[in-house]
Amino acid sequence: MAANANLRRLAKSVSRQPEWILAVVASLAVVWLHFYFLWHAGGFWRDEVNLINLSGRHSLTEMSRDSFPLLMPLLVSGWTALGLGQSDLSLRLLGTLIGLALPAALWLAAWKIRRAPPLIGLVLLTLNSTVIMFGDSLRAFGLGSVLTLLTTAAGCWFLKNPTWRHAGGLAVLAVLSVQTLFQNSVFIAAICCGAWAVCARQKNWSVAVKVLAVGVVAAASLLPYWTRLVSLPDAAGALRVGFNPVLAFINVDNATGFPLEQYFWVWGFLALVVAACACAALFRHAPGVGGLPAENLPLAGKTTLAVALAAAFGFIWFAASPGKHWCFFPLLILMVLGMDTGWLRNWRSRGASIGTRSPASGQFAGDAVNGDLPLFAGVTLLVAVAGFAGFLWFAALATEPWYFLPLMSLAAACYETGLPSGRHARAAIFGFAFLTMIGAVPFAQRDLNWRFTNVDLVAQRLSSEAGPEDFIIVSPWYCGITFDRYYKGPASWNTLPPLQDHSIHRFDLVRKQIQKDGVIQPVFGQIVATLQSGHRVWVVGTMDIPNAGAPMPADLPPAPLNYSGTDLHYTQNWTSQVAQFLSNHSGRFYQEYYTTNQNVNFVENMKLRVAEGWRSSTSLGSAINAKTNAP
Repeated sequence: MAANANLRRLAKSVSRQPEWILAVVASLAVVWLHFYFLWHAGGFWRDEVNLINLSGRHSLTEMSRDSFPLLMPLLVSGWTALGLGQSDLSLRLLGTLIGLALPAALWLAAWKIRRAPPLIGLVLLTLNSTVIMFGDSLRAFGLGSVLTLLTTAAGCWFLKNPTWRHAGGLAVLAVLSVQTLFQNSVFIAAICCGAWAVCARQKNWSVAVKVLAVGVVAAASLLPYWTRLVSLPDAAGALRVGFNPVLAFINVDNATGFPLEQYFWVWGFLALVVAACACAALFRHAPGVGGLPAENLPLAGKTTLAVALAAAFGFIWFAASPGKHWCFFPLLILMVLGMDTGWLRNWRSRGASIGTRSPASGQFAGDAVNGDLPLFAGVTLLVAVAGFAGFLWFAALATEPWYFLPLMSLAAACYETGLPSGRHARAAIFGFAFLTMIGAVPFAQRDLNWRFTNVDLVAQRLSSEAGPEDFIIVSPWYCGITFDRYYKGPASWNTLPPLQDHSIHRFDLVRKQIQKDGVIQPVFGQIVATLQSGHRVWVVGTMDIPNAGAPMPADLPPAPLNYSGTDLHYTQNWTSQVAQFLSNHSGRFYQEYYTTNQNVNFVENMKLRVAEGWRSSTSLGSAINAKTNAP
């Protein structure tokens, strides 16, 4: 009876706080969107197939041949060992569960830190269609995002009660995080820096030592990968095209600009508010007994109301013409800091009795830590952004929107920790979350009617239509990874260039091919034999059909041994040569099949073409002359 009474009181309390109801509705919408995407995602694309194939190998060395550490391949391997990975749907379900772990982690973090629903994180992060798509993908970004968020929250929990047991829990999460994504090591370092900032302000060096121990343990767990990390410039030469800040900015915009592209600036504005709260926490003295509640210290009362009104007006003004009104946001931050000057003076004059260690326990006073959590959030977010930019520069890879999912998860955790929690701030956040959710759900449903690839559909068609004496060409070569998983027909096939292994990304084999002469001559020989015998040549890819009679494109010279560029130019050259050869020497070369669904990943949206009948160069010349002399 007592338990039922407690539940009734809890339900009555929740019903009086509309943000809880909104958070529950948003969470239900998130769950529905994940299962909606599960139904529409289709087959696995090449990066997912690469991971699935590696996870099926019984060697840690082989599993580590991906661009990630071992945790994700081991998880997929364990899922399969349980008998749950025998079909695409069951493997997709694993990705869905990982994606759903993100809102669950948000709820856990918000409850443990502030006893409040995670409205900002739910509407900005978990309703984001990019987060759902690539968080549910069988890659490491979803799991890495979950662990980054949990580790950030664990840093807050540790500061509230910095025992060795909690440090051990933080270390476990930190190790799991860096064992999922190499770039997560940057975020673990950022979390340690945020915790050290609080330790420095509280002058508690014993806790700082525990934080150092967490960072050392996480770093030590990466030592087995040291050889790979050191040899990165040579091993990943084909992918290292250089860091392009403009492209990175575009991809951040694509990742965060949901449901409207202007939401990129919402993320930036909230980051600036967290930074302002961190500055306020850094330069204040904690109040004595009877002062303001610690959780409301960084910004309070009139300030939060003014910020909410100014932000709403400024966002509408900025959305109308972003190129002219970008200066509004730094001016708003200066206004916030100026309005908080009076509060800062009051705080400094109230003494520092709470901002010290408890003499009995040797640990932080709880209220003081609550007041310093914005400092932790601000420093963590600042170091994470700067450190991740440095990581991208070092990796020298072309960025993609999903690369930024872990950083967005860390930012969402910092927003939940560092944003003001006063009455006016809660009202502003509620209104923003409500409007965002209304717009996000229909946009997300539209975006999630989307397939990772259509190669599985093309392969299924070929499995039934291509005869045993036909020949199939897949171009570009990396789409052969997906084709190899789904094609079950009798016809022989290969890629441009021909490769011995299509199970995973074999950049090493491609690199050897571009250093040779006459790489695709065997392909020409097989085309001739197939067409002359009356069978068909099928082409899966993005190959155009050129006009017959044009000269063949010239071969590119072999790449030097120290070549560090991409294979793109060579792949395009080989594709153009084969297309021209088929157009010149086949009786008929035409498009056979193309899926009309436009919501297909553009990098694996393949067309199917077929060439049949043999035409020699002599008959080709006669046909061209006849067409030229026709009236």
